[in-house]
Amino acid sequence: MFLNINTKKLNPYKVASHKVWNIKNKDTILKLDWNESTIPPSPLVKKAILEYTETGFFNWYPNVDNNVLREKLAGYSGVNVSNIEYFSSSDGLHEYIIRTFLNEDDSILLISPTYDNFRAVAESLGVKTEHFRLNKDEGYSFNIKALMDNISTVKPKALYLCNPNNPTGNSYSKEEIILLSETFSDVLFIVDEAYFEFNGVTVADLVNSFSNILICRTFSKAFGLASMRFGYAISSTENITGLQKVKNPKSVSAIAQISALAALDDLAYVYNYVEEVKKSKVIFISELQKRNIKVLQSTCGNFVFVDFGLNCVDIINDLENNNVFIRYYGHILGAENMVRITVGTIKQMQLFLDILDSILICYND
Repeated sequence: MFLNINTKKLNPYKVASHKVWNIKNKDTILKLDWNESTIPPSPLVKKAILEYTETGFFNWYPNVDNNVLREKLAGYSGVNVSNIEYFSSSDGLHEYIIRTFLNEDDSILLISPTYDNFRAVAESLGVKTEHFRLNKDEGYSFNIKALMDNISTVKPKALYLCNPNNPTGNSYSKEEIILLSETFSDVLFIVDEAYFEFNGVTVADLVNSFSNILICRTFSKAFGLASMRFGYAISSTENITGLQKVKNPKSVSAIAQISALAALDDLAYVYNYVEEVKKSKVIFISELQKRNIKVLQSTCGNFVFVDFGLNCVDIINDLENNNVFIRYYGHILGAENMVRITVGTIKQMQLFLDILDSILICYND
């Protein structure tokens, strides 16, 4: 009886399977459902955490103004320290963006299907969501003229653009984002670069030229720190100052800050993993196609978007019975029978294919 009207009518974000936490032997699990790194983070992370357990101050709140961390993030991103702020995950950043820049009854446009948690957060805070839908029959291809026509019609306060897009994998060029930002200077373009390390396309160098660009990034993918919940924003100094006014300065744990610093000290480890995933993805797509499984042609991100057809749910259940977990998208409009599969190492994806083959035999008899 105490729920507010936004919560009452909210369609919540659907999480990936929680079954992995109920399996005692975690070594038997192939977790390919949430696009986390499929290997542990740099050994420097564990070393830094262990050192903190000996010398850290667990009874204190965490560092609320970690400028060393900001400087490292700024150096990695190629921007000034004044263009950076860190948060307890990019999901946490999404909430602060909406609270900082949007009013209740403002509207935000999403290029759909896309990362659905942003939609859920916006609606929970009373922000209206509109959708520019990519067409499954056209391979979820992107038409910038059609989007610009839609923006002119809807007149949103902000547009959420995941680049590369999760789950479809299509990428938006820097030139396209510049055109959008120039044409619609009164629209805030929230560019989610969660998969930047795998894609290499960024508009970070534009944030001082375009005050309507705000970038979200995370350490949950290439850096292997999903459980630490660490992300950061890149934007104009004015936008960053606005976010800092709303952010709870105690919200990013000491362990998350220490982990991020250690990970940034071992970028070679991250880059090696990214290159392994890129090679693995090429092989994996080819192998799926040999099995007559339709794969969206995308070289972006550490995942593939796949059409498993009418037996989709049964195949997913059979994979789970073998401790293999992938992401089902049947709950998303326009993504029926589609699944997203995180791409890990070559060895991990071969294991996936071996298990999949044992399952497909039952459907091909």
